[in-house]
Amino acid sequence: MPDITKRAVFQNLKTSAVAAAVALMTSGAVAAKTPNVNFLIPGGAGGGWDTTARAVGSTLEATDLATVSNYENFTGGGGGRALASFATEAGKYDGTLMVQSTPLIMRALSGVYKNDWRDTKPVAIMISAYQAIAVPADSEYQTLEQLIAAMRDNPKDMVVAGGSGRLSLDHVTLGLIAQASGIDLNSLRYSPAEGGGEALDRMLDGGQVKAVVSGVGELLAAAEAGKIRILGVSSEAPLSGLDYPTFKSQGVDVVFSNWRGFFAAPSTSDADVAAYEQMLVDLSQTGEWAETRATNKWEPLVIVGDELDAFLASQEAALGDILSKLQ
Repeated sequence: MPDITKRAVFQNLKTSAVAAAVALMTSGAVAAKTPNVNFLIPGGAGGGWDTTARAVGSTLEATDLATVSNYENFTGGGGGRALASFATEAGKYDGTLMVQSTPLIMRALSGVYKNDWRDTKPVAIMISAYQAIAVPADSEYQTLEQLIAAMRDNPKDMVVAGGSGRLSLDHVTLGLIAQASGIDLNSLRYSPAEGGGEALDRMLDGGQVKAVVSGVGELLAAAEAGKIRILGVSSEAPLSGLDYPTFKSQGVDVVFSNWRGFFAAPSTSDADVAAYEQMLVDLSQTGEWAETRATNKWEPLVIVGDELDAFLASQEAALGDILSKLQ
């Protein structure tokens, strides 16, 4: 299975992102730093959006780059309710940044969202994160190969939960694994949840859910506590400091990463957008943020300005193919 996201989207972006950041920091037009920020989180506690917003917020405060006034978890519609409110009730979100990620593109393409990234003011991409698949620690499935064999042989019994809606990040990750393994995509039983925390709870509390697909960062605490077993990660090479095999090393040719970043309400002035950009670029260069990234196993990916608009447009083109097949 070709690596659609990495080859079509992420190649050479780090170089251009650095250039964009340097241009931003050296321009005389950048506004003063924003002292107070609210964060809108389109999903529940424990998911990738929640983890990212709170990590950025706490590090902004630790580095005296901003004061965070509020974190609002606005759940529903796989993130669609928050986006719709953000896009159409902009007056409510003065001084607010909404955290978003690759599902913003996916769900708009699949029709889950009525709005898309063009209904906001893109501010900055900050990180990319890899996906993982995990089972309960006492699961009969010891390897990814065994789990895939069960999905192929007994698809009706193999419910896999994810912390995002249908045709979004976790579902697409499962679809890529299935496609690379010769499994009929129409046979998949995907159970969407409002965040990675809820997806884990379903697997650990009920017994019907056999596995979870989510971001590596959302699964680490449960893995380190001995509650789950991570069977594989979607990176090209093993992640530093983690003893988890990649999908590719186990014969599943899938490499896939998820960007995460921040967007302002459509009524936000260009000066305020520039101030937010500067604030997040400054954050990305601090040692504190490097430590936060390392803790969560996030890769740096800083993109702002015109480069960001081009990046988001390229995502639409790259992800359209697998979404059409998964439907």
